[in-house]
Amino acid sequence: MSEEQERKPGHEDNEGRRGVHVHGYNTLTEVADEHQHVIMGVSAPARLAEGSHIHRVRGRTSFHVDHWHWYDVLSGPAVAMPGGQHIHYFAGETSFDDNHTHDYSGVLGLSPDVMDDDCDDDKYYMMKPKYPKRD
Repeated sequence: MSEEQERKPGHEDNEGRRGVHVHGYNTLTEVADEHQHVIMGVSAPARLAEGSHIHRVRGRTSFHVDHWHWYDVLSGPAVAMPGGQHIHYFAGETSFDDNHTHDYSGVLGLSPDVMDDDCDDDKYYMMKPKYPKRD
């Protein structure tokens, strides 16, 4: 690690963070009991699996007439897309609530194949605070 990198706060273990990323998702459940729910959120960070990586997708559906459902599934491996991006597919069944379940499937949105740094500006640590510190 260079002397400059050692001075950057929060960059002590950049190598360990390489490839850590998340995906957004937004889909609808299948219709059951004459209604459906929205499923949306952000996946858990990537974890190595199947010679690639996968993501956990979990949360709670939208609310409908006194109930919602929980969902929790692992995505499939990365699928390469143009421009050095990738996606993941996921599918599952919600929890049993209000005497029914819903099937669901979706795609984790585009994400870069390699993410070196979460910051767009490598000199962010030199920026002056917008407001002075108060004692």
